[in-house]
Amino acid sequence: MSRLTAKYENNVCVDIEITRENALPLTLLGSGGKNRELAILPKDFNETKHLAVFLGYGMGIALAAFQKQFPHARIALIDKENDILETLHFSCPETVFFINEQDKNAALKKLTKWQEQHRNKALYPIVNPCYQRLDKEYYGYLRENTAASQKFNFWEKAKYTKFQTPQTKLLLISSKYFLMGEVENACKNLGLDYHYILLGNEEIAHSDFVKQLLEEIISFKPDALITLNHLGVDREGVLMDLINKLELPFISWFVDNPHLILYSYEGLTSPFLHIFTWDLDNVPSLKSRGFSNVYYLPLGTDAARFHPNNRKKLLSPSWKSNVSFVGNSMIDKVQKRLDACSLPQKFYSDFFALAKNFIRSPKRIAEKYILEDGKMNFPELIGHYQEVFDTEEKLAFETGMTWEATRVYRLDCVKQILDFNPLLVGDNGWNVFLQNEKRPWRWHKPINYYDKLPYFYPHSTINFNCTSMQMKGASNQRILDVPAVGAFVLTDYREQMENMFDIGEEIICYKTKEEIPELIKYYLSHDTEREQIIHKGRERVLKCHTWTHRMDEIIRTMKAFYAKN
Repeated sequence: MSRLTAKYENNVCVDIEITRENALPLTLLGSGGKNRELAILPKDFNETKHLAVFLGYGMGIALAAFQKQFPHARIALIDKENDILETLHFSCPETVFFINEQDKNAALKKLTKWQEQHRNKALYPIVNPCYQRLDKEYYGYLRENTAASQKFNFWEKAKYTKFQTPQTKLLLISSKYFLMGEVENACKNLGLDYHYILLGNEEIAHSDFVKQLLEEIISFKPDALITLNHLGVDREGVLMDLINKLELPFISWFVDNPHLILYSYEGLTSPFLHIFTWDLDNVPSLKSRGFSNVYYLPLGTDAARFHPNNRKKLLSPSWKSNVSFVGNSMIDKVQKRLDACSLPQKFYSDFFALAKNFIRSPKRIAEKYILEDGKMNFPELIGHYQEVFDTEEKLAFETGMTWEATRVYRLDCVKQILDFNPLLVGDNGWNVFLQNEKRPWRWHKPINYYDKLPYFYPHSTINFNCTSMQMKGASNQRILDVPAVGAFVLTDYREQMENMFDIGEEIICYKTKEEIPELIKYYLSHDTEREQIIHKGRERVLKCHTWTHRMDEIIRTMKAFYAKN
């Protein structure tokens, strides 16, 4: 418990004595007068580098003198002594940020937020010694933390030039996610220096992840952070906020549909975010949503994993077939999305009709199709989508509609190969959809992409492909993996394939489902032509379409961007 005794001259308080239990009394000025407080003013304060932090108001003499000396300085004042402030009839100047928190950690948190708002300049503590004795635990704690900021400003150390040296450094957000191994191998093939941060089983940034990220940035000084499908990015914006403060290029490489992922990150755009997407159709739509740095980057393949030597290893005799198709029936995927958005049963028939119409629609972005064609043809359903669903439910609905369109399209295409006793590899949904089929066909449970699929493709004379409806203009990875392994693929036509292959010479496509049977008959009976297509297709893939080619394009794009900025 403290007692204040104010000293007045001409009805103005000129000093305060503080009497404390079991301690000597303190005076704000004492015999030293104004000079005692003026002595705390700094000698090396720099307005461009520092943020001033007054720890204790005192009599206000030092603060007033400091403002006169440094009129453009940013100033924070921390003072929790309300009885002193009331005695002095304190009124905080408009240009001073006042912190009155009684808890030291709350005060520091508020100070840190203020520091962030001012480009994280170093904090420069201006300490009133009387306050250090008055409450050493509180003001001493704040002094230590602000002094540390002055000596070691993390944010300044974290800012350095990017993509300006011959040796590119990348920091990978790594997990067990599909294709991250390919990214690491591409870095090795290109001689890039890289470190990685393990995200574990989490899909969003957490405290340990953020700590590791900050440590790596200071010690490794990467040119960019890179992730797949926005892995590690939290919807609340913690990671993106860090990226902005660090001014660190952040590469988000999408190998799935970004529209079904990114739109749940509303408002989390950044000038440091660079999105690479395998579908050219995504570029204008993403830019319209505020993502300014968006680039087209087709999928690739790992030519070491998908290699012709795999033909020598037959893991299962049941794999041999004239025609095979590897793919999900989508039956469970659709239902899970319907459950996730809690779509009422009364809308199911309209939902299925909406999805079927999407197959024939020239529109390629699910959200655009839903809001335009869907609203016109199924107003009640789309009204529910717009008015009832939250962001997560809308995404579930869009994804479910896309998967249902894929299910219908895929089943129609697969029925065209049933005259050839095909082998279908996938979920049990195929047994459900084809249970009444009289023509013979075989089913195999799903096989692992990494361990088995590279050995599966070479043992099919024709590997059949029908692309998901999430990519109406782009192609999936199968048209690259199959030629790489030295096998033949028959695929549906997608216009972006024109930029990847010489169609008819390096790859064979069907444009309508009715063409499928005749093309299969022809290439089953013309071995020489089939082998020529395989040879030319593999040459094209090795020359242009490996993951190493894709990583090289990312690095060249980033270097060109930062050479101009």
